Amino acid sequence: MDTPSLNRREFMKRGIAVSAAFGIPTIVPSLVFGENAPSNRVNVGLVGCGNIGNYHKNWLKQYPDTRIVAVADAYKSRRVAMAEEMNKHYESADTTKVYDDFREVIAHPEVDAIFIGAHDNWHTPMAIAAARAGKDIYCQKPLTLDLEHAKLLRQAVAENSRIFQFGTQYRSESLYPKMVELVRNGYIGEVQRIDVWSRNVLNDTNQYHVAPYGSSEEIPVPEDLDFNVWQGPSPMVPYTADRCTPWGGYHCPETSLGFVAGCAIHPLGVAQWGNRSDHTSPIRYEGTGKVPAEGIFRTLERWDILCDYENGVKLHMMDMETATDVVKTYYPKLRNGDGVVFHGTEGWIGDFNFGTFYASNQKLWKEELKPDDERVYKSDGHVRNFIDCVKSRKETVCPVEMAIRCDTIAHMVNVAAQTGRVINWDPKAEQIVGDEEAAKMLTRSCREEWKIW
Repeated sequence: MDTPSLNRREFMKRGIAVSAAFGIPTIVPSLVFGENAPSNRVNVGLVGCGNIGNYHKNWLKQYPDTRIVAVADAYKSRRVAMAEEMNKHYESADTTKVYDDFREVIAHPEVDAIFIGAHDNWHTPMAIAAARAGKDIYCQKPLTLDLEHAKLLRQAVAENSRIFQFGTQYRSESLYPKMVELVRNGYIGEVQRIDVWSRNVLNDTNQYHVAPYGSSEEIPVPEDLDFNVWQGPSPMVPYTADRCTPWGGYHCPETSLGFVAGCAIHPLGVAQWGNRSDHTSPIRYEGTGKVPAEGIFRTLERWDILCDYENGVKLHMMDMETATDVVKTYYPKLRNGDGVVFHGTEGWIGDFNFGTFYASNQKLWKEELKPDDERVYKSDGHVRNFIDCVKSRKETVCPVEMAIRCDTIAHMVNVAAQTGRVINWDPKAEQIVGDEEAAKMLTRSCREEWKIW
């Protein structure tokens, strides 16, 4: 007779139950039942061991109730180095195991939660596969290159009762929750307009091998890199010195929407929060944009798009250069970065550069909210919030619906900027209205080899 295998949690619970049933004294160390007992730990699989993977790791290694038990990356040296660092941290030779294939991490029977830190084109495919495998998911931003995949993700998370955290961590940081509470409770009057801006492809040219738009000269693929895995479901293209770098991951159109999604999504998530719009997106988009015609970084370089919500609020989406003239009319000290500002009938309040909080009336930041004022979700840190929700099964501060609606705006801005046309969006049907050509820009073809959803 076949005997089903037990994981360590099930084994421990059944063993204690049998001992009790037969009156056998059970001597169990206190650590078995403690807050950080093995049965209460969250076992994590990290997919992606580069910049974002190290961000995940640096938080997770602080928590005694988590263990990173599996890692994978397209670069062999990265995944090996990550495992070696974590095993040294855990004072163990094999707590963290290395896998060539990320699908083995997702299928790992001891993994409870997957942290997805691969580059943009992999986020939703990996998240769908993880949800269907019964894993909880911390998924980095932006969410998807294909909005049809976003619908599949929503379905997979719901049907498998998974916990999902979107990696837009502003909601767990600094004064952002305070700012949103002030906005929602009318401390700047009725909201009329929200300005959102971010850096563009020109921000980090000093780190490119070939400025300003990345090298297009084909060179041999390094032995350390599995380029086929890096490209994944995206079309195979020539390998160049700038292709498989953080910036290539951010700006190559085959694998990314660019900083309009990768950076602007942070302040955009705050804009949605303050506008009570996590369940929807603007219905009309109009403006201009520019895409480079050289190099391999051919995502949006410039965008200036006005978006209309159903509630009458205007959302102004801009790249940093475009925003400079607009924002300096009310905040002359603006520096390069990302930002979000709420404009109301009685003033404005915002963040001007990764935590530079200011307001038309600076005393607002010291304002004590009234007992009956609306409060927002309080998170003790984005990664910590996810781990706590994995254990409690409560919704995270950035759940899947918020992620889909926020990411949708980045797609619509991209379409409006690239076509130069007015784009009308039906947030209930989740489709572009009256423009079949524009609608085709919301989906991507994929290489069948990597169709894991």
